[in-house]
Amino acid sequence: MTKTKKKVDLFALFYQNSLVLEAIVIFGLFQIFTGGMFLTVRNLSNLLMQGATCSIIAITMCLVIITGNADLSAGRYLGMLAMVAALIQVNYGSVPSIVVVLIVFAIAIITGLWHGFWVGYMKLPAFIITLATQLVFLGINQYISDGRMVGPVKGIIAEMGNGYMPSISGTHNDTTLILGALIIIAYIAFTVAKEKKSIKQGLSEKNWMKLVPKMALIAILAAAVTVILYSYKGFAYAMIILFVLTIIVSYVSNNTKFGRYVYAIGGNKDAAALSGINVSKELLKLYVLHAVVVATAALVYVGRLSAATTAGGNGYEFTAITGCVVGGTAITGGRGTVAGAVAGTLIMAALDNGMSLMNLDPAFQYIVRGGVLLFAIALDAYASNRKARTVQAV
Repeated sequence: MTKTKKKVDLFALFYQNSLVLEAIVIFGLFQIFTGGMFLTVRNLSNLLMQGATCSIIAITMCLVIITGNADLSAGRYLGMLAMVAALIQVNYGSVPSIVVVLIVFAIAIITGLWHGFWVGYMKLPAFIITLATQLVFLGINQYISDGRMVGPVKGIIAEMGNGYMPSISGTHNDTTLILGALIIIAYIAFTVAKEKKSIKQGLSEKNWMKLVPKMALIAILAAAVTVILYSYKGFAYAMIILFVLTIIVSYVSNNTKFGRYVYAIGGNKDAAALSGINVSKELLKLYVLHAVVVATAALVYVGRLSAATTAGGNGYEFTAITGCVVGGTAITGGRGTVAGAVAGTLIMAALDNGMSLMNLDPAFQYIVRGGVLLFAIALDAYASNRKARTVQAV
């Protein structure tokens, strides 16, 4: 009896590893076209700082997209909140920074309730609602600022955007090495424990030969990032905020009823409602969570620039949405991961950074960004249709 060879699905292999391949291509090309400037320690550290704001937005933007909705107001909303924080600190200097942060989060909760009410309870398209509030936030920003730049900011807000972890010894970035090592150890321990649990529950085959190389690759990449940051200024608080929020929201989306409801709503909203899920309530909660996360991004943003302008946040929602799609979030909903969205958004940040180093004409930069989004959506649509045809054939 002869064994039939299993045909390798090249497209499936490419699609599953498309994020890694895209990163290799983008980093490799920019390293060549920038004359070696792209992969310098200084530039990579700055890239992570620049990409932190949009990556934080993408953390919950991907969950909004997974439910089949969107938020087109995120960028202008970020700009408005940044302006509010800057105005309070400049005009009312006696107000503690922590109080300013709380005020920004209070506004975020109200905004999240507003969006959630219209999308969840009034059943209006998120596209229209958030497009309308995008204009409202821009108008508010221009009105309260009189069209001028406001700054500088100080205290905890400045630290959130520009601060770095202090060293224990005072001479080296030793805390960066310690934190990097802890992150790698925690990742390996969590991954192994999760796989053992899946094997015990019969949800996964005992195939460590596939898992170990993946773990090793991620651990090596984490170690490389740690060394890069150690060689420059160390771990910035903005990066730590991004990492912590990614871990928390990833856990919530994968291990809580709320997370399961989000995916169920994205898969089939009507079926989710029939199964007993209060779709309106869950969407309200999601938009509140999203608003708070975007508010955090706003504080990081204004802290990094130390000032707010009426142009603040312009196009950030596009970068976050594109990053989500590049990272594997289905634009039609029902599929995606927080980690993938963050990785995809960092790739988009690398794309912007590389084009800026090349001094590429802004018009061509817009064309490239649009082309990347179109390619990612087309690839996702083709993969979904291909999977559907395979299921029907079976």
